[in-house]
Amino acid sequence: MNRYQSPYGVYPQQPYVSVQPPQWADPMKLEQKELRRAASRLSFAALAGLPLQYIFINVAAIILMVCGVNLLAPTGNTVGGLPATAYYLVASMMSYFSIVLPYALFLAVGRRRLRDTVLVEKTGALNGILLVLAGVFVCMVMNIPANLISVLLESLGLNGAANTESFTVTTLPELLTMLLSVVLIAPVTEEFAYRGVATAVMRRWGDWTAILFSGLLFGMAHYSFQGLPVVLVGGFVMAFLYVRTRNIWISIAVHFMNNLIAVLPIAVNYLFGAEASTAVNVVSFYAVVLVGIAALAILCVLHASGRPVFRTPMQRGLPVRNKALQLVCNPGFIVYFIAFIAMSVVSLYAA
Repeated sequence: MNRYQSPYGVYPQQPYVSVQPPQWADPMKLEQKELRRAASRLSFAALAGLPLQYIFINVAAIILMVCGVNLLAPTGNTVGGLPATAYYLVASMMSYFSIVLPYALFLAVGRRRLRDTVLVEKTGALNGILLVLAGVFVCMVMNIPANLISVLLESLGLNGAANTESFTVTTLPELLTMLLSVVLIAPVTEEFAYRGVATAVMRRWGDWTAILFSGLLFGMAHYSFQGLPVVLVGGFVMAFLYVRTRNIWISIAVHFMNNLIAVLPIAVNYLFGAEASTAVNVVSFYAVVLVGIAALAILCVLHASGRPVFRTPMQRGLPVRNKALQLVCNPGFIVYFIAFIAMSVVSLYAA
C-alpha cells in the first residue's frame, strides 16, 4: 500500500472513492418531485371549484328563500332551479368564490407574488388586435367537431346540449345579468386562474408544458364531453397567447369575444325574435372565420417581413425525466380526472 509522509508520521494512502450524493439530493429527482407537487396542487385548486359551487349555490338558495323567493315551485324563467336573474347574479359571485379563491390560496400558500404570475406587458395595438382575432377564429372553428359530438350524443338518446344552450332570457334584467356573468365576469376570473396562475407556475418546466397542462385543467373544469373540443383547444390557444405575449389582457379579450359570440344569439332572440337569432348565429360564424383568416395572413406577412409578432421566444424550462408522467401521475390530477369523467357522464343523462 502506498504511504505518504506527514509532519506527524507515515500514514497509508487511502484509495480514491467517489462520493455519490444521496438520492434525495439528486437535482433531477428534486425537479420531478417539485413538478408533481405543482401539478397536484394546481389540480386540487381546479377541483375545489366543484364543491365550492354547490356550497355557494345552496347558501344562495337558502338566502333567497328567507327573502321570500319560492324555490319549491318557481314561476317564470328559471335556470338551474333558480329564477334566471337570481341565477346569473349568483353565478357572477360564485365565479369569484369557486375559481378565484382556490387559486388565490394557491399563491398565498406557495408565497408567490401576484405581479410575478399575472403579467401585463406591452404587446402593441396592431399585434394585440390581430392575435385576438386569430385566437377567436381558432376557438370558433372548434365548434364544428363540438356540434358533431352533440349530434352524435343526441342520436344515442343522450344530452348533447352545450353549456350555453341552457341559458334563456325573457326580461331585460335577465339579459343584463346574463351578459354580466358570462361575458364580463367569467373571462376575468377564469383567465386569472388558468392563465395568470396555472400557466405562469408551470412555465418553470417549459412553455409547452405550461400551455398543455393549463389548457387541460381548463378543459376539464367544464365537466362536459359535449363542449370539450371548444374549451380544450380554447384553453391551449389562450395559454399560448399568454405565454408568448406575457399579457393577460390578450387572453381575456379572446375569452370575452368567444363568450360574447356564444350568447349573442340568445340576446338577439330576446330582442328581435328567433329568425334574427338564427341569422346572427350564421353570420357571426362566417364573419369570425373570414376575419380570423385575414388576421392570420397578416400575422404571417409581418413575421415573414422580419417584424416580430411575439416579444418572447418559447422557453424550454428546467429538464425533467418523464415529464408527462409527472404531470398526470399525482394525487391531485388523478382525483380531478376521476371527477371530470364522473360529472361528464352525469351530464349526458341530464334532462
